[in-house]
Amino acid sequence: MGLFLNVFVSVATFSTYLHARRRRTWLIAFLIALPAFVPLLAAYNPSESPTYAEEIVDAVAQFLYVLTITPLMALVFGCSLFSEEIEARTLPLLLARAAPRSAIVLGKYAAFVFVSAILILVSFALTFASSAYFNRLAFADYLGLFARYSLLVLVALVAYGAFCVAMSTLTKHPVVVSALFIFGWEKLVAALPGYADFITLQKYVLRLLPEVTFNRIEVEKVELPPELMRAVYPVSGWFSITALAVASALFLALACYVVRSREYVTASGAG
Repeated sequence: MGLFLNVFVSVATFSTYLHARRRRTWLIAFLIALPAFVPLLAAYNPSESPTYAEEIVDAVAQFLYVLTITPLMALVFGCSLFSEEIEARTLPLLLARAAPRSAIVLGKYAAFVFVSAILILVSFALTFASSAYFNRLAFADYLGLFARYSLLVLVALVAYGAFCVAMSTLTKHPVVVSALFIFGWEKLVAALPGYADFITLQKYVLRLLPEVTFNRIEVEKVELPPELMRAVYPVSGWFSITALAVASALFLALACYVVRSREYVTASGAG
């Protein structure tokens, strides 16, 4: 256990350092911070409060951060944790040491979650504050909503990140597979009848949205014939938390199993 913990901490620390050094990390940090400037530019409108001010702030948090930026961060960072090293054939050099491979997997995953969480939450705080300013809302009055959305972002990041890490160890094209699941299957299944949406992460993430006193802004839905209209099978908050926790654990366990059982070839060995 001591060796496992030491390897986990060492890999997590070094991987965090590598993330901080990469230009890609800083480029992504800049890109996801751009939404914070949009409300500030629009704040030069007349001083009266915009209509649906609270709904706009809530929609920004839900659609932009929970459903878009967070899965994208998992896609960009999570899918590259092992796929890049496998493609470059440098992973065997890391796995050649007498260290538990599961600790290496979990250490790299922890570093990804830590770095991604900082980038997303800083951007979210800036965007939330600027949106509140533009909509003439007191930011202090919405700290509770901000905190609940921040927690939901972390939950979604852990779940989507675990899925993408598993795909990075299983497939040669993890970005394609993960993108098809996140932005293909999860969107398509919303219009399918039956229990198909239970085989998604988005169903459980959306169930954990903070409760609000106003009507949320909804994306226009596709109109289907009455015979194809799907029945909605709601789930409880605790069921959603349990489902996301179990799914994350299974994805990480799968990633650990694949890395432990698979043999990797070095660049020199391939030549």
